[in-house]
Amino acid sequence: MQIESIGIKIRFRDAEALRKTLLSHGVIDTSLDFMRDENHLIIPLTLSKDEIIQLLLSSSTIERFELQVYSFTQKDFQPKNLYEAASKYIPENLHEFIPKAYDVIGEIAVVDIAEEVMKYKKKIGEALYSLFPSLKTIYRKSSAVSGQLRTRGLELIAGEKKCETIHLEHGLSIFVDACETYFSPRLGYEHKRVADLVKEGEVIIDLFTGVGPFPLHIAQNHNATIYAIDINQKAIKCLEKSLLLNKLKGSIKTLHGDCRELMSSLPNADRIIMNLPSYSQEYIDVVCQILKPGGIIHFYQFVATEDGKDRVVSILKQELTKFDWEIKEIIDFHKVRESAPREIHACLEVIITPQST
Repeated sequence: MQIESIGIKIRFRDAEALRKTLLSHGVIDTSLDFMRDENHLIIPLTLSKDEIIQLLLSSSTIERFELQVYSFTQKDFQPKNLYEAASKYIPENLHEFIPKAYDVIGEIAVVDIAEEVMKYKKKIGEALYSLFPSLKTIYRKSSAVSGQLRTRGLELIAGEKKCETIHLEHGLSIFVDACETYFSPRLGYEHKRVADLVKEGEVIIDLFTGVGPFPLHIAQNHNATIYAIDINQKAIKCLEKSLLLNKLKGSIKTLHGDCRELMSSLPNADRIIMNLPSYSQEYIDVVCQILKPGGIIHFYQFVATEDGKDRVVSILKQELTKFDWEIKEIIDFHKVRESAPREIHACLEVIITPQST
């Protein structure tokens, strides 16, 4: 599209000095492309001819330039984020409700849309497409994660009805069913962080594995044996598909069912992963029966930001005492991510042992 605008024409040898002067005053029209002829650069401007002359007389020694109206080519707008991409579809008084966060899982995006801008949900879906041309499906969250299977409601707002995808994470291919399993790409760093702590030969049990990102990361680089348990059969089937997609050094044994009911089939573990933040404290009895004395647990909780470490330690101590176990050593406590206003998803890594008699 051609746009007529005032422009300044100057020889190439003087152009860079002039461009810097104009840029420092914020008077270059960045929505338009520069023009060139054999010897000159033509820069589009946001000021009038008289204003530009006054500016250059007071701040520049450049003398040889021409000012006149040119027909410039308008740049294609390339949004940098969802706010920029969606703002053209949504009234300015509602811009504060444009989603700032979304999850990209392989070829699928999942976005949380506020009620105030719900009528624009399909436009928000189109805006996400403009940011990620490789996406095939855009869902909005229609309910929170809930239930034993840890699934949420999803409404298709753009693209094709598609649930299964392959998500790439630190060199791993993770098979995910976004509709029937829980998976958060925001935990990618945490999956790798825990995996990097594992020592060769360890026996590890992931009590609530989901589609298996922790076991996959561990087995990628460590000769360890990991028992991956989940009550959601679809999640276990996803993990089994991932096993065929990756070259793994370690061994993953998949088990479908409630971890409490599977205890008799489990070995004693060196390390247990408990990433079920809302309910992990309810399974400490399982841990005390299958963890080797002096073993390590990764205990995840949702906790108020101001409570932090002390609150999570208190919860774990209280539950361990019921089964005559105790914390021997606190190795680490850290925030995994922000999970809600004034709330964090936290991990407490500890060595635990039976209480001394």
